[in-house]
Amino acid sequence: MALPAPRKSATALVCALAVTLGVTVAGMSGVSSAQGSDRAVQQSKAGKSYVNQALTETVLWSEDFDSVPTPTDFTHTLPKGWSKENSGFTTGEARWAGWAITNIRDWTWAVGTDKRHYFTRAHDKLAVVESQHQRLNDTDRLNTALKSPAINVKKHDRIVLGFDSHYRQGAAPQHATVSVSFDGGKPVELRRYDADKLSSHEALTIDVPKGAREAVFTWSYKDGHNDWFWAIDNARVSLPMGKAEGKPAAVIDVISDIQGGIANYKSAVKQLNAMPDPAGAMFVNGDFVDLGKQELYDEFKAAAKEVPHASGRNYYTIGNHEMLGQEGSEAYINRFLDFTGQDKVWREEIVDGIPNITVNTEYYSDVDRKGVEPYVKLSDEQLRWLDSRLAHWAKQGKPVMLYNHQAVPYTVTETHSSWNGNDYFDLEAFTKVVGKYSNIIMFTSHTHQSLQAEDWWGRLRTEATGNMRGIPVVNTGAIKNATEPYGDHESRRLEGNHSSGLRVKVFKDRVRVEAWDFVTGKKIKHVDFPAPAKRKG
Repeated sequence: MALPAPRKSATALVCALAVTLGVTVAGMSGVSSAQGSDRAVQQSKAGKSYVNQALTETVLWSEDFDSVPTPTDFTHTLPKGWSKENSGFTTGEARWAGWAITNIRDWTWAVGTDKRHYFTRAHDKLAVVESQHQRLNDTDRLNTALKSPAINVKKHDRIVLGFDSHYRQGAAPQHATVSVSFDGGKPVELRRYDADKLSSHEALTIDVPKGAREAVFTWSYKDGHNDWFWAIDNARVSLPMGKAEGKPAAVIDVISDIQGGIANYKSAVKQLNAMPDPAGAMFVNGDFVDLGKQELYDEFKAAAKEVPHASGRNYYTIGNHEMLGQEGSEAYINRFLDFTGQDKVWREEIVDGIPNITVNTEYYSDVDRKGVEPYVKLSDEQLRWLDSRLAHWAKQGKPVMLYNHQAVPYTVTETHSSWNGNDYFDLEAFTKVVGKYSNIIMFTSHTHQSLQAEDWWGRLRTEATGNMRGIPVVNTGAIKNATEPYGDHESRRLEGNHSSGLRVKVFKDRVRVEAWDFVTGKKIKHVDFPAPAKRKG
């Protein structure tokens, strides 16, 4: 077991994980000169950056719509090479006459929320079809097609179209499709939407016909009549990663939010211990007790002793529940340190060659705050330490697993909510650190949101460092209970017993994160993130 890291603030660590997903890019679209200049100034203030560190992924083309000017908050002007075709209507508001470019704030200010703001995967500008507020007459039908520029795909036999999508179904026969056409040929439908699919990441693998040189992709909204909406963002074409080869070099189990659910905790650990490819450690990402009281620590310690993780290596972060009670911040911080054997609240552990970093709050007074956020206060010392460790591992070309209990705004499920947007005392300071890196995968908890959700993982994008690709952020689920978004900013608990968590597998070319349901004992799904590319020579 490695020695605890010198004490530093939790904020720095959270930032680091947000950077994990840098890519090797060929021919990606740029940003406007004004945007590029502004971001360059911000990035220079943030210090040395590893944003462009090569990863094991080749991107042929991308578009995030951020460079499109919207002087009146909405525009039908499209990025260079894009086009739009409207048909079937002559009435309605011109602003919503087919695909438009806007952002979530201006969009929802104009027409209301109604789950539009659930699109956690979006960043800045996005392309939108707003059917509900177009207000067509009885005989008109909204048909609008958004077409990409021609993308060079020659010499490639297979490609992947990726994009973030936020689709709410209207009344039949309204539906939507995504299609591809090679060299001006007949379009081939790749995906059809006829049911709600909110804040999803789509990754469509496409075989390229022999001899094909160019591909054009089309997003078509069809037969709409004052229905709901569709929004897309962050479109990209890349080469497929292929299958993972061999055994993982490292396996790490990640759970959170036990909060007195001892039976579920024991069951989850037993299941993790019985899985193939034994894990080298388990990280419990906060809220392992329901209050910061000593007797609850003792209860959890007894459970962990009765059903130990097979690795013998358990590591912890501080959740808000560890800080709740009337004893005060210092008492609860010291209790956590005594329990973990650390002398600082931040820590680095190497698991089978893979660095894992935990960052934690250094102060929260439930006496003063009465359970109200912000919860995470990170010192300059902790942030400097986090920055130095992330820089070290970036130079080594290693992926870093970063853990903090609290969620980051607009990354994973329910982080659209104001309840989860104020958890950090100084979010800017934290993101300026993690935003400089592309070798991070960050794990956050707190929300208890179901891992069945489409946006169980997302990205943290940081304009101050120019990291618009962002780093992956993954929701860890919860051992006790599961929730789903409800209304504008609330959530509601799902009925029945729910218990979930993650298993992380690190291969040579990727980091695979698996979501597991510990009630059914089945894997829900997984996602692969590219790892830092090996240096030549």
